[in-house]
Amino acid sequence: MDMTSPSVSVVMPTFNRRQQLQHAINSVLRQSRPVDELVVVDDGSTDGTFEWLSEFSAQTPHLRIVTLQQKNAGPAAARNAGTKLASGELIAFLDDDDAWHSEKMQRQHAVLQAMPELALLGCASDSLKMLGGSRVVSIGEWNMIFRNRLPTSSVIARRDVLLAAGGFPEDMGHCEDYALWLKIASTKKCAFLNEVLVSYAGGKPGFGHSGLSADLRALHAGELNALARWRESRHPGMAMVILAAVLASARHLRRLMVTTWQKAI
Repeated sequence: MDMTSPSVSVVMPTFNRRQQLQHAINSVLRQSRPVDELVVVDDGSTDGTFEWLSEFSAQTPHLRIVTLQQKNAGPAAARNAGTKLASGELIAFLDDDDAWHSEKMQRQHAVLQAMPELALLGCASDSLKMLGGSRVVSIGEWNMIFRNRLPTSSVIARRDVLLAAGGFPEDMGHCEDYALWLKIASTKKCAFLNEVLVSYAGGKPGFGHSGLSADLRALHAGELNALARWRESRHPGMAMVILAAVLASARHLRRLMVTTWQKAI
């Protein structure tokens, strides 16, 4: 590994998903470009997760694994705690039920080295990709208004940018990642690597299936909350405010239609 290249810490929150967590961690261990550190924040699990993590880290001396146990406070608080604890210049996020393809870190790290002006880089997943082949696509404020194109487990960002932005809003139960990415993309250069490098939740649908994304009304309310925060900080024109609200409603209707169709077949 080039010791002059930016160091990478993986930040992973977990809550009562010990079996899935092992799969997620194994995908980190299989990276063709090794990470420098793995920070796992146990957000109040009651299934023996923290004990298992302690044993696992002792058996994995080739990777620095930092574990933190806290009272249940939600994924936003867990990610923020992990980011503050991490030592890497770059922070790569991974949810405990997702998995990385083996080339993810190598491909994204190369892009960030070649484009040091980027504050944040996402990538395609098995549930979200753009038309066209492998390419780096600029992601700005307008792109994020139309759609959150940055699934959390695809994102690698500069730690100082995350801290300066205040981290994930801990008072949001849904779309806290969207709120943070939109805030960063409004003032910093961000991009999307159009290569499928993440498997999302074992291939389950991106919404309407299980977990926080299963509550479509709460998901819609979370998007509106994220947009309200964006309006307060950016003070956009009325036309852009109306467009953002219309697009959020359109996404909500699409989710309802897709979920209804999936249940019908």
